[in-house]
Amino acid sequence: MGRSIRRETTSQWSFAALACTVGLTLFASSAAYAEDDLLELSLEDLMNVEVTSVSKKAESKNETAAAVHVITSEDIRRGGFQSVPEALRVVPGVQVSRIDANRWAISIRGFRQEFSNKLLVMIDGRAVYTPLFGGVVWAEQNIAMQDVERIEVIRGPGGAIWGANAVNGVINIITKHTEDTQGGLVSAHGGTQQYGGMARYGAKIGDDTTFRVTARGEKIEDFDFNQNYNGNDEWANVRVGMRSDTKLDEGSSLGIHVDYFDLDTTSGIGQRNPAPPFNVLTFSEQNQRSRGGAILVKYDKTFSGDNSMHFKTFFDMVDRRTTLDERSQNFETSLQFNSTLNENVSVVSGIDYRYWTSRNNGVLTSPSPVPAVALSPNDDDLHLGSGFVQLEIDLFDDMLTLIAGTKVSVNSWSGFEYQPSGRFVFKPVEGHTVWGAVSRAVRTPTAIDNDLNAFIGPVNLLGDRDFDSEELLSAELGYRFYQLDWLTLEGSAFYSDYDKVSAIVGPPPVGPFVFTNPGSVKLIGGEVELSVVPLENWKLTAGYSIMKFLREHSPPSPLGTGTLNRTHPRHQFVIRSVVDVTEHVEFDASLYYVDGLGAVTPTLRGNNVGSYFRFDLRVGIQPTDWLEIALVGQNLLDPRHAEYNDVQGNQSTQVPRSGYAQVTVDF
Repeated sequence: MGRSIRRETTSQWSFAALACTVGLTLFASSAAYAEDDLLELSLEDLMNVEVTSVSKKAESKNETAAAVHVITSEDIRRGGFQSVPEALRVVPGVQVSRIDANRWAISIRGFRQEFSNKLLVMIDGRAVYTPLFGGVVWAEQNIAMQDVERIEVIRGPGGAIWGANAVNGVINIITKHTEDTQGGLVSAHGGTQQYGGMARYGAKIGDDTTFRVTARGEKIEDFDFNQNYNGNDEWANVRVGMRSDTKLDEGSSLGIHVDYFDLDTTSGIGQRNPAPPFNVLTFSEQNQRSRGGAILVKYDKTFSGDNSMHFKTFFDMVDRRTTLDERSQNFETSLQFNSTLNENVSVVSGIDYRYWTSRNNGVLTSPSPVPAVALSPNDDDLHLGSGFVQLEIDLFDDMLTLIAGTKVSVNSWSGFEYQPSGRFVFKPVEGHTVWGAVSRAVRTPTAIDNDLNAFIGPVNLLGDRDFDSEELLSAELGYRFYQLDWLTLEGSAFYSDYDKVSAIVGPPPVGPFVFTNPGSVKLIGGEVELSVVPLENWKLTAGYSIMKFLREHSPPSPLGTGTLNRTHPRHQFVIRSVVDVTEHVEFDASLYYVDGLGAVTPTLRGNNVGSYFRFDLRVGIQPTDWLEIALVGQNLLDPRHAEYNDVQGNQSTQVPRSGYAQVTVDF
């Protein structure tokens, strides 16, 4: 089958780690707490943490009219996360599934796929969502986690502020200011599945400019196809970045970000039977490469009071040598004003323009034993201009806040779009917040929707220039409790009504099938988050999410992907424990549960993706201020488990039990 025999590895270390868990937990429960509180942020601090992704302005989390989760830099360090997708597992309502060693399927509140097209992802406000296929190549965003200040996750529509494609949510990865990364930092890690390292150096230029340069390299080994074979899906990544921040004068600043990445991956491409039923017989190994870079320039000016102006422009380009060879360039510029009209009324407004161009060199053959993908025409441009305004009114001594706004845009593929939103925040007494929102959002067409011409085996898939934008009407209601020093509680519920949902329609069994908009979906769900500090040196957090499809109307997929209801987990939960055992020793544990997926069966494996528990451990030792040693175990409860499949019939692999050690030196 073209796969190598799986490396035999012992799992005895995992049982030793479990034994250590029991011992250290008992010790932590009985140990006297050190003189200083080593947990960086109190629960009150976490509820008041500053977020900017809800309204494009700084505001306290407990005053936002949205379901917000903030993954702090301390959460990342204590979780032992080496990538953004793995860190997102801790957020209730976010579905994270690993397809193989180098690919993830990530979404918020449903519609999960490898390229989830209803989720806006940004790095420092720069969108990494591509108009080619409407999603994110997560392996290309493999930034150094030591540079991340926080990850803001907005569950629910953000179209009134961020525009098209912020349908189900927004993920904004915010990196640290260069003032906070002065000096040197070197980190290296290695273990059963991954090894790599990063180096960072920051310094000052004159009195007003600070900068840093970061380099990262990492190699991920093959995951398991099954207990006997490796998947031949390894990948390697090199990334180099630079950021500078300059204080120009009192109230104004200039930021410049530059990034470059080079990514090599290996995947198993399904080889199909040329005769009916056109099933996949085996996999052939395919090497793929992508590389690219970006430059971002930001200028911020604060006037009197809370009035400010923010200018941002960026350019990025990507060269992908995959099934569909692609070279794209993207330019975007925006201007935003934050204005305070009086002590009770404020306005946020802005305009932006985006230009995206792409040329593709896919080779189309029919019938094809492997997926053959091309676009017709093979080059295209997208122009998008938009403006937004949001009005915020505080009433009754800030007890009630009303927020209303809309974004309007015109693009060269679907024409005029509008995305209004109305929200409220009600704080009846100190420590209690109730919020609600009604929003409309759209997912605009992609180049794949418009111009695809592909064969998956004998099945012919075609784009359609008459493809419309998908539409969402959403209602949300949420509550926050933060009256006690040792406990906080957050809950949110949502109702989502989707119209003009994408589907592939055509005559069976081989088509041609055309992308069109005949579908409609209604679903409800909710998320709950609880944080408790039972002892000064011990913090527990728990999150739970539920999602239920009320109605799903769509023709069956020729790719056999099943209904949305049976390809998404109804229940998910996560429990995390963070313990400062002593002043120099940390002990952290995480338990995850994800429901099974009845309609998701990986190619050439007979069983569907079942429910699974995942248990991770981390022990951190800081003998000095400049040295940290961490031991991390992941997926300790089973040798391997499947999380998703490849909808094209290509290879997907199973996430194995793994562990690594990491050494970090700060100087």
